[in-house]
Order: sequence, then C-alpha cells, then structure tokens
Amino acid sequence: MKLVGLTRREIIRKLWHASPGILGAPIIIFTPKWVTLLVVWSLAFLYILQHLKLRRGWGFTVPVAELSYRTMAREDEKDNFLGSFLFWITMGMVCTVFPKVSALGALWVSTFGDCLNAIVGQTVGGPKIPWNGRKTLAGSITMFVVSLLALWGAHRVLSLDPNWRIIIGVSALATLLETLPLRSAYDEFTVPFFTALALWLVHGGALLSPVW
Repeated sequence: MKLVGLTRREIIRKLWHASPGILGAPIIIFTPKWVTLLVVWSLAFLYILQHLKLRRGWGFTVPVAELSYRTMAREDEKDNFLGSFLFWITMGMVCTVFPKVSALGALWVSTFGDCLNAIVGQTVGGPKIPWNGRKTLAGSITMFVVSLLALWGAHRVLSLDPNWRIIIGVSALATLLETLPLRSAYDEFTVPFFTALALWLVHGGALLSPVW
C-alpha cells in the first residue's frame, strides 16, 4: 500500500520518528530536570540494550525498543539499531549538559525537521544535493523551513524572544549537517547535538546544571 508516494510502513516509521518530539516536549517544558533525565536516560538504556541485543544475538525482548525496532528498522539495520541508539544517547547528553531551550530546540529540529525532510524528499523528488546524491534539494529546503518553525516555537513556548538571525543561522547549520554524506544513522547525533551546542553558544546558560 502506498500513500502520496510512501509505503504504509514508511508512514508508520515517520510517525515513530516524530513521536519523541510530540511526547517528549511536555516533559522538557513542564517537569523538573531530574524527571526529564530519568525519562530520557531510561529510554536510552532500552535502546542501547536493543542495539546490543541485535549485535550480539541475544534472545530476550526489550520493552518499547523492540516494538520500535520492528516498526522502524531499515534494510541496513537487520543486525543493529544504530539510528535510534544514537538519538537517545544524544538526547540524554543534550538534556544533561545544556539548558532547556537547547534541549527543546534540538529535539524538535531533529524529530520534525528530519521527518518532514524525508517525506518531502521521497514524495517530491527533484534535484539532488551535489555532495550527497541520497538527499534532495526539496527535502533540504523542507528541513530548513521546519527547523525555523521548530526553533521559533521552542523560543516562544519558553517565553524567550526569538532572534531571527540566530534562528536562521542555527536552522542552516542543522540543514547542512543533515545533508552530509555520512551513514544515515549518524545524523541522529550530529543534528541534535550541534543544534543544542549552537543554541547554547548564542544564548549562554549554565552547563550541567541540576535544574532547568
């Protein structure tokens, strides 16, 4: 079954990919930092376990991560779950190290930007990025626009004044990182981590603070 050029499985994959941005944002926004860290590192542990299970051939079932793997895994992930493993480890580091606006901005750019980028790239097609034949110009434009909206939204919900020069610059950085000719799973680290780092560089704030 296909819908707007995507298979049913691919549509479900994208919904799984976007779900941390939908379900995780209220935790970052409304709960104390220790609650956020408990949630994100618990999920990171499950996804680490799933990745190791696949690599080592263990036979037990990992809660949450097993269902995610069966729903999201690509052809090149038959013996690993590298993308989700990197995403949750990275979000654990981001939430531990950086202030709230960095964590929320990184979460939304990574989940929504990358998700919609892939949808548009696969359904619209068109010219490829010169340095990465797997990425389309339409997809990258989508990534940039969605990143703009995600960063604007992150600032607004945290009652911060959105500086458009900063937002445009960080969105451009995230888009560039997403187009790098690396294994596709690696942007689950590069995009959220360097988005968070860039936001911290412009906004400042305490690193490794025990509270938001």
